[in-house]
Amino acid sequence: MNSKMWYNTLIFSALFLSVNCLTTNSTTDVDVSSFAEEIMLWANSSQTSELFMDIIQNLKFPTELQNSDFKTLAAGLYIPICTICTGTLKAFIDLRRKGESEENIRNNVIKLCVLLNIQKEEVCRGVVDLNLPIILYIVDSRPNLEASTMCGVVLESKSCPLNDTEFEWSIDITNNTHTTIIENNTQEQIKVLQLSDIHYDPLYEPDGNTKCGEPVCCRKGQNKTDVTSAAGFWGDYDSCDTPWHAIVDVINHAKVTHQDIDFVYFTGDIIDHGVWETSKEGNIQSLRKIYNEIHDVFNDTAVYPIFGNHEPNPLNQFAPQNITQENLTTNWVYELLADLWIAYKWLPESTRPTILKGGYYTVTPRKGFRVIALNSNVCYSYNWWLWYTPRDPDDQLQWLVNVLSDAEKNNEFVHILSHIPANSNSCLSTWRREYLRIINRFTHIIKAEFNGHTHNDEIAIFYNSDSKVINVAWNGGSVTTYTKLNPNYKVYTVNSSNYAVTDYENWMYDLGSANKHNDTTPAWYVSYSFKKEYNLPDLSANSLNNWLYETLRNDTLLDKYYRNFYKLAQPSLVASCDVNCKRELLHRAIVGIEPSNIMKNVAHIGELWLGWALASVIGQAINTSWTRSL
Repeated sequence: MNSKMWYNTLIFSALFLSVNCLTTNSTTDVDVSSFAEEIMLWANSSQTSELFMDIIQNLKFPTELQNSDFKTLAAGLYIPICTICTGTLKAFIDLRRKGESEENIRNNVIKLCVLLNIQKEEVCRGVVDLNLPIILYIVDSRPNLEASTMCGVVLESKSCPLNDTEFEWSIDITNNTHTTIIENNTQEQIKVLQLSDIHYDPLYEPDGNTKCGEPVCCRKGQNKTDVTSAAGFWGDYDSCDTPWHAIVDVINHAKVTHQDIDFVYFTGDIIDHGVWETSKEGNIQSLRKIYNEIHDVFNDTAVYPIFGNHEPNPLNQFAPQNITQENLTTNWVYELLADLWIAYKWLPESTRPTILKGGYYTVTPRKGFRVIALNSNVCYSYNWWLWYTPRDPDDQLQWLVNVLSDAEKNNEFVHILSHIPANSNSCLSTWRREYLRIINRFTHIIKAEFNGHTHNDEIAIFYNSDSKVINVAWNGGSVTTYTKLNPNYKVYTVNSSNYAVTDYENWMYDLGSANKHNDTTPAWYVSYSFKKEYNLPDLSANSLNNWLYETLRNDTLLDKYYRNFYKLAQPSLVASCDVNCKRELLHRAIVGIEPSNIMKNVAHIGELWLGWALASVIGQAINTSWTRSL
């Protein structure tokens, strides 16, 4: 998932988070300096002291939690997690600055990964091999970089704050007036197809092992399968990605079923979750194969693609353009996709400079309509290059302001595409704050945003400081079933007068049923239209605001949102989830609002007691979404 998609297998971040299984009391007495000293003594002597082994035993990771997302665990664990993160990084940074070789650090990190039972040795070794050169380059290049800053970026929260002033910056947003944009006088509508998060696994094997104990399963060469853990033909609900024939099916179904599609928005993530054994060559092969298929099927239909966080190698790592070393640079993936997208004639040559600079671009498909494609992956907490370039990486947000200013002058309405959603708590808070400032400034021309990454069917509703809805972002869900989800895509109806979304249909199939009939293609169907499902007159700001508050207090509507969030996948829905649990999912939809203003402009509040009840519920939601950065 999304925000949940980094999987605890990136060794350095996994080490930081290895106390997911602990109670708060088990590490509150561990001093950062003492912990770092024990690691250094162990690394220098190869001797395991009694104290060192006691710490390891206390922190040892339960096997059943190896691939879990630490963010779903209790917030009270953030303090010990920060202690472990800071102590571990402090030890290895000190060793490096005292002349320790990359090889020795590599070997000790792998040993520590295995000792803490974070993953099997093969996975530990693969992830360390991929990520360590980047981390050491950044540490070597920034002699003043401290462990507390590095952990503050990764774990940013009240318990693990980011206090480095280099990460406090702002974008120049001049002219706070909202120029009136004249709408087109037309009843025409356009159709937009959104595909997201394909996660093609070239190693997927029907009848493969779904319980392999690694970050992704159902792959050729993994350990033996028994009859109770055989992967399905079309995919699997367990930790498995997408076979080729399932990808061909979804792309062809979308094309054949929707002959009137005007544009395709592909919101990122082609590469699989085998994060410990990816390679530049393998990623190139998968990227070419998927994009060739999309081009061959959709032919002359305009496709607007963006980068997912899995596209580079290793995943999540988007280096500045001036980093050109072979084992560090991201330039190869920018060059590859710029070449492909322009050669397909999806994009004009004028987009190449910004794609090569940072993976972002803008186009005007029609007079009065602009598409802006961002690379929001640069703000991802697990992009180690944030430690290297904390201020507006690749100048992307300032570029966004400039493009929107021009769009305003040129009387253009705008759609924004980005992989990491703005409501993600895994996006660096400064980047997210500045992005929201930009959205607030240009809300009159930004008519919709489209995201991926989370794999869930969800929405993000943006509020300003006056508690008014200013924008909405639609999440595309995912083609992959990783994890415990059905595959889906969405088709939006867009009003050509102002390019606002008027409705969408969610298309999907039930994976369990499809796997019972390997000889026939899956039975795709419309699971719902947003307007009909929630009985809305339209998708205006006022209607979405009313829907949000009504859903939070209406168990029937809340249950619909909960079921749609998991795309009706029974393995997810069988888990226990009470009303409060379901509300937490909807709380994710609230973006940018201050708790003190949350009750302004609430629709349909008749009695004072109900107002106080809603204030309590939403206040809790906002506190959660704004203060629990990770």
